[in-house]
Amino acid sequence: MSKKRIMILGGNLVQTDAVRCAHELGYHVICADEHRDAPGHCMADEQCYIDISDREAVLREARKRHIDGIIPYASDALATVAAYVGEQLHLPGNPLSVIETMTQKPKFRRFMQEHGFPVPQAEGCRTIDEALQFMGRVGKPVMIKPADASGSKGVFRVCSENELREHWSETQSYSQFGEVVVEEYIDSVGLQQDGDIFVSDGEIKFWGVCDQRKDVAVSPFAPTMLSFPSMVDSAVETRAKQLMQQVITALGFRMGACNVEYVVDRHGEVYILEIGPRNGGNMIPYVIKEATGFDILAATICQAVGDEPVSVREIKKRYAMSVVVHSKENGTLRGITLAESVRGNVCRQLMFMKEGDRVHVFRNGRDTVGLLVFCFDSAADMQSAIESGVVEVEVAN
Repeated sequence: MSKKRIMILGGNLVQTDAVRCAHELGYHVICADEHRDAPGHCMADEQCYIDISDREAVLREARKRHIDGIIPYASDALATVAAYVGEQLHLPGNPLSVIETMTQKPKFRRFMQEHGFPVPQAEGCRTIDEALQFMGRVGKPVMIKPADASGSKGVFRVCSENELREHWSETQSYSQFGEVVVEEYIDSVGLQQDGDIFVSDGEIKFWGVCDQRKDVAVSPFAPTMLSFPSMVDSAVETRAKQLMQQVITALGFRMGACNVEYVVDRHGEVYILEIGPRNGGNMIPYVIKEATGFDILAATICQAVGDEPVSVREIKKRYAMSVVVHSKENGTLRGITLAESVRGNVCRQLMFMKEGDRVHVFRNGRDTVGLLVFCFDSAADMQSAIESGVVEVEVAN
């Protein structure tokens, strides 16, 4: 019997996890990436050198190669490409219209509002004047975000017209449509929640949401640490799960992993900020696997080719967290030092920069030096590591 054929969109260092996992599951893996030196190509059974943002080009190659499934990995932009190809070829997946609603922030905010879900007031704007008019209606501060980007790129809290003008061009540059979402600022309490859920037959079968922390000294909105399990109040988590399921049902999202983020305001109301129809970045799937035993990436891949997902039964194993290695200043990377107390707790590392490379002050995911995953036997050990710090980046100016 011939192997089922799956196309993985993207072959960069992070995306090699999907290529490796699909190969280990026994599928014939086609890595699609325009960069011929993408590491995913070396691990795949077939290489496809195309612009993976071009949905028609991807469709032509997918049809020619007779694929049985297609997935993006850690990319909202690629999620729409995969959905388009899947819909055209009648592959397992979700309707393109659903994926577009989930990945385009103005559409998602309108959807939430129309269905009566808690949501910050928001508007998609293409000009500064439109943004100023909206800010005048809802008051200051507001958040501005690219309408269709992820990784905290171009996200700013704006308190004045001058600040809006200062950040506008950068935020707009990250949107392929040139659209910026301006939204009411939610004065939240506690840690933002961030992680992956797994959906099958329209129901949330697994809840892998973490506590998100940030290095506010350099970037107040980009995550630098994700720890699992979350220590959020159980009543809040119950409310979040119920609300998330209601939104998933209303959307008509049927299957797959979603990267989700939510906050809680001072009145205890849960606000869902994002439901990205793909596995999360910052090695969230790996953290979940280490902490629970559930391989959410393997389940996602199996679903994509129409096979029964691996068991979603959670087995609590240990405490785990991912750390975004980042610099607090511009300069040349001299070295990375782990705290002696946690050196034995590293269970995986992925470095994007090497000694001698130029690094930048961390502002969003593009400035990441590397990723580390730590595992602990107790919540106390993990909390101690969080409080004391686990890694330092040495930079020479």
